[in-house]
Amino acid sequence: MSQSDQSGSFTRFTNQLNLIQPFQKVKAKIKHKIDQDDNKKLEHGKVDMISSLPNDILCRIISFLPFESAVQTSLLSTRWKNLWKMALVKDGNKDEAVFVVLNFVNDFPQLHLPANNWGLQYNFGQGSVLSVAIVPKGTLHLDFSAGKQEITRQFSLSLDRKRHINYHQPSLSTAFKLKSLYLVSVSHVSTEMVSCLFSNMPFLESLTIARCNGLQYIQLDGNSQLQQLAVLDCLQLLSIQLDFNFYFSLKSFHYRGRAVSLKYYNKDPLYYFYSPANDDSPFDLEDAMLDFRQGPGYYGINRPGFNLILQSIREIKTLTLCRWVFKELICPELYLLGEGFYRLTELWWIDNSLEKYDSTALISFLKLCPQLTRLYITIDPNSYYTTNINMSLIKVTSPIKLKHLKAVKLEGFENEEEEIILAKQLKEVFQAEPLFIKWDGTVRQLVKVDEQLKEGTDAYEFIEKKVENLHELCPKHVHMDI
Repeated sequence: MSQSDQSGSFTRFTNQLNLIQPFQKVKAKIKHKIDQDDNKKLEHGKVDMISSLPNDILCRIISFLPFESAVQTSLLSTRWKNLWKMALVKDGNKDEAVFVVLNFVNDFPQLHLPANNWGLQYNFGQGSVLSVAIVPKGTLHLDFSAGKQEITRQFSLSLDRKRHINYHQPSLSTAFKLKSLYLVSVSHVSTEMVSCLFSNMPFLESLTIARCNGLQYIQLDGNSQLQQLAVLDCLQLLSIQLDFNFYFSLKSFHYRGRAVSLKYYNKDPLYYFYSPANDDSPFDLEDAMLDFRQGPGYYGINRPGFNLILQSIREIKTLTLCRWVFKELICPELYLLGEGFYRLTELWWIDNSLEKYDSTALISFLKLCPQLTRLYITIDPNSYYTTNINMSLIKVTSPIKLKHLKAVKLEGFENEEEEIILAKQLKEVFQAEPLFIKWDGTVRQLVKVDEQLKEGTDAYEFIEKKVENLHELCPKHVHMDI
């Protein structure tokens, strides 16, 4: 960096520090005013130096406040009533939105991460609204849900760091290395805007895409920095397409919605293909949430597209899986797993029990998980259910016993009798005796009793156990709060 550049950076930094001082006074003033009676007036003759500043300076001060505090400045006096809107509500068109967002991020005081959301509202087009916020830990939220909701149109979202945009692109300051992006309700109207913004975020490590109606395809180029990808409640999504010419370093993949497939694509955007079964996966995941309880994809089950996901989770450590996915998509492809899920330690198993609970699929899966330490089982009557696969025809013959399993947490069972039946059936794969935990935190252990229900049948019951540090024994599964 040249001496003049260093001098310019120092000047900008000094100016921001000078602005933060009145900003602190504003915060104190807000607190003082709210504590006062609404009708109480300032002491006679006392000069309000801050309120006498020009609008542009006051707006600049407000821009350093968390969004909620900025809105509260309207309570100070009539002088402040609409200043927060001038500072944090802007109007324009969708082309200018890219400049607005990047300028907002570039102004973000990285050395003073807020305890609350720090953001603005941008109105563009006819009733379209973009809410921009930087939340604690520096995640940028772009939320398009507040504006007028048009008729849903199908669209694709291309996330390419080298994407060419027709209009001039601003650049993101390297002083603030944005690492996390959260997109909500992107539509066909805003897709190009989002693509342009993504291309200006070379340091991105985490990307979440949520509640995008009409989204059918997500196209990702190789991003060596991107480690976490989450796609939540995009119910019309068909596939996530990966550029064949790039390397991916994804370690975490969270998905909730209809079953999705992965595809490769080449430079020719019309040329898509699935990975052959013997190809290496483009990434080795350590954490995967495959919450497909809403059933197959929009146009049915895509087996070749799921195989790439299956190859990516062979070294998984934390996994969420639905029973129907194991029966329908994994069982026929067991040869792809080799030694099984030999690194898996935490499993959230989502099931549907229309009648008496059948643990055959779960027991078969557990035989593939020799290192499992915690098992979470949820019975969701609304989860998709299939009877297409007869588990008696596809059984895992591994003699593996779970010797590391510490706890089994149960949710959604109709009664304790159902839980005891399951616990007894699971003894087939248990070497250790894990504790069974109800969702209310009751800790129990399955024990054999002397009496018999009927001749030739051993009786079991749960007895309650007192356990210290229950949260350490069996904390809430990490995928349950997503």
